[in-house]
This record gives sequence, C-alpha cells and structure tokens, in this order.
Amino acid sequence: MARAKRKQFLTMRQLQARWGNCSHMTIERRMKADRNFPRPILLPQARVRLWDEEQIEKYERASVVAR
Repeated sequence: MARAKRKQFLTMRQLQARWGNCSHMTIERRMKADRNFPRPILLPQARVRLWDEEQIEKYERASVVAR
C-alpha cells in the first residue's frame, strides 16, 4: 500500500534560505506586490507564518516560465 505524502511547510527563514538568504522584506514585498505569490498559513498563537512547499515550488516554476 502506498503511503500518502505528508505536506511540508516552510518557515520564513527556510524560505529566505531557499532563495539565497534574501531578506524578509523581499518576501514581504513579494506577498504585497504579486497576487500569484502563495499566501502563508498563519499560526497566531506562535506568531509564525508557514508556506506550503508544494505551492512555493509551483510558484517558482511558473515564475521561471513567465520570464
């Protein structure tokens, strides 16, 4: 029986590292300016935002193709 793939999430720091250690403001600006940028899941009790890794990969692929 095949095992279901678990969803993976990225924190702000992991996303920054993935994009070459960009600043958090780069991501903040992208969220504001690009309506196609995936929206994070908010965990208010921990003050954490998490992005679905699959959605980030889809966004990255679409961004490369668009160029």
